[in-house]
Amino acid sequence: MTQDPGSIQQIVTVEAAGASSLDREAAASRRTALVRPVASLLLLAVIAAVLPLGLVVVNAFTVAGKQPESYLPSVFPPGPREPFDAGAVERLGRGQPAYIVIGNSMAGTRVDPRYLTNLIGKPVAGIYQPASASAYWYLAYKNWVVASGIRPRAVIFYFRDWTLTDPMFRLNRQHLDAVALEREPELDRIVAQHAQGAFFRVHAWLRNAYQYDRVRTWLLPLLEQAPIALAASRPKARRELLGRMNNEIFTLEGLREMAAADIGEADRERLDFDKNLPRSVLPELLRLAKENSTRLAFIRVQRRPEGNRPPTQSPELQEYIRKLKQFLEANGAYFHDEWGDPELPLSIYQDGDHIRRDKQRHTTRLFVRRNRGLFQ
Repeated sequence: MTQDPGSIQQIVTVEAAGASSLDREAAASRRTALVRPVASLLLLAVIAAVLPLGLVVVNAFTVAGKQPESYLPSVFPPGPREPFDAGAVERLGRGQPAYIVIGNSMAGTRVDPRYLTNLIGKPVAGIYQPASASAYWYLAYKNWVVASGIRPRAVIFYFRDWTLTDPMFRLNRQHLDAVALEREPELDRIVAQHAQGAFFRVHAWLRNAYQYDRVRTWLLPLLEQAPIALAASRPKARRELLGRMNNEIFTLEGLREMAAADIGEADRERLDFDKNLPRSVLPELLRLAKENSTRLAFIRVQRRPEGNRPPTQSPELQEYIRKLKQFLEANGAYFHDEWGDPELPLSIYQDGDHIRRDKQRHTTRLFVRRNRGLFQ
């Protein structure tokens, strides 16, 4: 039986149309299979971004939500603070010192301001805060010295090794409260950039949007107390459990022995001068000094000798100090390195890098002899 050629063509066309329809359905199915997980991920991302905003509403009803904003919101949570010491500004204004020494116990054990006043015949003031570092020194200079309106001939900073370019080192709120104003945007920018890297502005935006610093102040205690609440239902039982944990289980004697870290040992990250300089207080210190026609001086402390020789310096530390000296002097600052001074033997050191109290006048006289150009 012969089939009509037209019928054969029609059958082929119908079959081709059917195959094309199946291909379209398969393609649509594949697109759906791809779109659904992407849409789900987008939905989860939106929920994850929006849901925490509800905690911002909760903040309004908590004590944390009513606490004053920190002057360094990048590192310190909102909360009460000690008052700014305005009396220091008044005292500097009345005293009109020609020289001011700023530092921690490294300066405090080496320079006696009264004795230095007698040696050079000009008034000297000392701003010494034990365990302080560059953030405190910067604020003390900006908010006390500059704010007092005086124009000292020089402001002298004593420091150890890499501490001038690490604003996070000893960033202590207890100390900073006395020298900080209600807002410290420049220092906050510096510490945020140092701690959070290139995306520090993103961190700031997220903190403002989600108020996670305020959430943390009330949410973390709840999370920390939750296991105790589950383990003991009554308040007395909770106190007893906490007492046992602190006094019997997690005692110092029960901890694994560890070698204490020496803060004086700098890693390569801290000794990268080019990287750390822009995110330190040094450029701001020098800018303020230039605006106020004041010379800054930086005295690097010799660390505790080994035997009767200065401790060994790594090549990285030597390169760091070379670049630091070059930068300071190029910007009009004075620099002196105590390292290798034969009149700083081990016998005059007390503990660590501190000088014995009965040798303070010796190091004050030595300071004048080694830096006559600073006092002319």
